[in-house]
Parts: sequence; structure tokens; C-alpha cells
Amino acid sequence: MVFEQVDAAPALFAAELRSRDTQTLTLVTAELPTGRIRSKTVPALPFHSALVGIWAGQALYHRFDNPRLPVPTALGNLDLQTGRPRWEWPQHHFIGADAERVWAQRSSLADTTLSPVRAFRLADGEPLETAEKPPVVHNARLHYPVSYTTASTWWPVFDRFIKKNMHHQALATIDYLELGDKLFFLYYYREATDQLRSALLITDRQPTIWLHQNTGPNPDDAQSTPEPNTQPSFGNGSFCVWQNQIIFQPIATCITSYYLTPLP
Repeated sequence: MVFEQVDAAPALFAAELRSRDTQTLTLVTAELPTGRIRSKTVPALPFHSALVGIWAGQALYHRFDNPRLPVPTALGNLDLQTGRPRWEWPQHHFIGADAERVWAQRSSLADTTLSPVRAFRLADGEPLETAEKPPVVHNARLHYPVSYTTASTWWPVFDRFIKKNMHHQALATIDYLELGDKLFFLYYYREATDQLRSALLITDRQPTIWLHQNTGPNPDDAQSTPEPNTQPSFGNGSFCVWQNQIIFQPIATCITSYYLTPLP
């Protein structure tokens, strides 16, 4: 998921849905805080292309024409309603953006020297002359967890907390976020049947359990007898908090949001 980065713009997020069977990329755009679907489209982009973020309602993306190479083949601006690119700059990758401008740098596997950073107009991709440095991408409304592995000095603290309160043995990594009086954990564990699962836990410092919900694969789609040495895929992005809402995927085909405090 990527989110609107301009604080003054209407809040949006876009989710990337990929079908490996048909090699199809679908983009779904929704409004916040309601979650109302604004658009659903199959963009005119290669399967491995990826959104960078949304600025003033306009989505920037990296085109990847060759999935075997880690370098973007273009930076572009996508119309989320139609799925058509508004403009593209070949052989460039994203550096920064604001409500009116985009900064990018030429990307090449063959040339390892740093190329100059260039600025373009967000709306039409026209080059701009500016002495301003690219802004640091920061969204005050949006918070992501930090991943802690077993090598972290914080691991024993989180591990004991989960064991004591949930009676689960956490595996490999724990995603943790602290906001106000709320503590957020997403961790992996094995059930008695050896099924690998993940769970989202929200508590306060008392600790009062506000939410404990399994996440990850749909149990109907999961293997009934997984290999004992199967390891989960780990990484940031397992959940996020946007203002007064937590947003996460309880299963691969669903995005869920809960309000953290009652609405007035």
C-alpha cells in the first residue's frame, strides 16, 4: 500500500493486487478514513512495476521492464482513474517529491557514478530549473513499525511480553510500534499443529489487550501439513497507523482498518 503524502490533500491510499497466474497488476484506490473505493484499474504497466507514493492525488511509480534487474527502467506519473501513465522519464529513479515537483536521478547498472539530481513538474513531467534540494519524504499522519530480529537487544523484552500475555513463542522477527499509550506488535508463531501463523496484538501499558487477531494466509488456502523447517517471509509494512486508524491485512485478499479511539 502507498499513501497520499501531501498533508493538505484529500487522504488516499492505493493497494497493489497481483495475480501470478495471469501476471496481472491491479490497482485499487480508496479514501481515508472511510475506506470507500474510488477506483479499480489494471494499469498499462509491466507486472513488476511498483508505486512509490501519491502526491496531491497523483501516483508516482517505478517501471520494471526486466524483473531480473533491480534497477527501474523509468519513473512515471500514473492516472489512478484510468491506469494510463501521464508521463515517464526513462532510466530515472525517484529521489523526492512535493505537491508540485518531483526530483529524480538517472539510474544505470553499467554506470556506477552518481548522476545529477533533476527536477520535473509533477503534473506533466516537464524539466524544471531549481536550486532547492529534494524534500525528505515524511507523512506526519502515517506511522510504520520497526522490525526487530532475534539479534536485537530489544528481542528478549518483546519476547517475554508476548509469552507472558499471549502464551506464544515468537519466531525470527517482531514488528513493533509505540504511539501514545498504545503498543503494537505483529509477530509469527507456530500453532500446536505446527502451522505457521502471524498475529497482530494491540495493548496499552497496563497491559489491557485491545486487539489480538491472526493475520497472514487464509486458513482455507494454507497447507495442512507444512514442512517443519518452513520459514516465514518477513519485512516492514505488515501494518501501519494512519491518524486514528490501524490498517493491516488479516488475509492476503483483504485490507482491514480499526479506529484506535472512539469517534466523537
